[in-house]
Amino acid sequence: MTNGKNKHGKEIIFTAIPLSKIKPDVPLPTAVFLKINDKHIKFKEKDDCVTFDKFDTFIAKNVQYLYVDQEEAPEFIKWIAKIKKKKIDDTIAALGSQNRKSIEQVEEIKEKIYDTFLSEKLSPEMVGLLKENVSDFIANISKDVTAIDFLKLLRSENPSIADHSVNVANLSVYLAMVLGNGHQFVLENVYLGALFHDYAKAKIPVDILENTNSHIYSQAINDHPIKGASQIRKLFSAVPEQVFTIVEQHHEQFNGKGFPRGLAGLQIYELTKIVSVANIFDNQVSLNSKRTGDQSMYKLAIKFLEYDRGKHFDPKIMPKILNSLRLSF
Repeated sequence: MTNGKNKHGKEIIFTAIPLSKIKPDVPLPTAVFLKINDKHIKFKEKDDCVTFDKFDTFIAKNVQYLYVDQEEAPEFIKWIAKIKKKKIDDTIAALGSQNRKSIEQVEEIKEKIYDTFLSEKLSPEMVGLLKENVSDFIANISKDVTAIDFLKLLRSENPSIADHSVNVANLSVYLAMVLGNGHQFVLENVYLGALFHDYAKAKIPVDILENTNSHIYSQAINDHPIKGASQIRKLFSAVPEQVFTIVEQHHEQFNGKGFPRGLAGLQIYELTKIVSVANIFDNQVSLNSKRTGDQSMYKLAIKFLEYDRGKHFDPKIMPKILNSLRLSF
C-alpha cells in the first residue's frame, strides 16, 4: 500500500515499525505515519516525539505499528538500536557493569510487556515468551547477593502504564526478597502478577478514562482486576494460578474496603499483599514527582505507606517493607 510521495518525489512504500521499539518522548529520526482505513496518515514529523500519553492511548486502541518511508527505514532501525544501547549504557553507569546481564534482561522484558499491552489480544505464545524472559531474569538475580540493591534502583520515571507495570514488578520482587521469599517460582509468580496487574485497565477506552466522574468510569475501574485475571486465565497452560490471584486481588485492602470483592485480612493472598504495596508506592512516587520533581517524591510515598496503619496493608509485613524502602530511597 502506498500513499503520497516522499521528499524525492517518489511514491512512498511504507515499512512497519513495532511501536514497542519506539521510545516515548525521544525525538524521532524521521517522520512516522499511522495506518487508518488502509491509508497512511502522517502522525509525527522528524524531531517530534511520541508522548507517553499517546502511548497509553495506543495501548487502549491496540495500535501495534507506526510506519516509515521504506527509504528511511534503515536510519530508523539504527536509531532504535542507538536509543536502546544508550538506555542500557546509562543504567550500567548508574548501577555497575556487574549488573549488565540483568539490566539487558529488564529492557527485554519491558519491550515484551509493551508488545503484550499493545496487542489486540493475548496469545499463549506471547505470554509464554514473556514468561521465559521473566524466568531467566529471576534465575539470574536470585543467585546474586547484590540483587536487592540492584532491584531497588531500577525504577523508571516514565509515566506509561507499561513502564508502571515493570516498575511494580521490579519493586515487588525486591520486597518479596526482603520478606524472605527466595524460591524461583514464587518470585516468578510475583513478577508476572505485577506485570499483568493493570492489563485490563490499559485496555479501558480513552473516552471512559478521561471522564473520571462518570458511573461508567467507576465501573470500569472496579471491574479491571477481574477482567484482567479472566483474560490471562484463558492462557492457563502458560500462566500459574497464583498469577491470576495477584491480578484479581491487587486492589483488595486489609480492612476489607477494597475492590472488586471486598476481601479482608487472611482472605487476601500473601503475594498479592506485596504487589499491592509496590503498586501504591509507585503510583504515589509518580504523583509526587509531578508536584516536587525531586527526591522528596520517594520520602512522601514512604510517608503515605507509614500513615496507613492497617487500612490498605497487612501491618505484619509493613515494618520490614518500610525499613527497606527507607534504606533504599
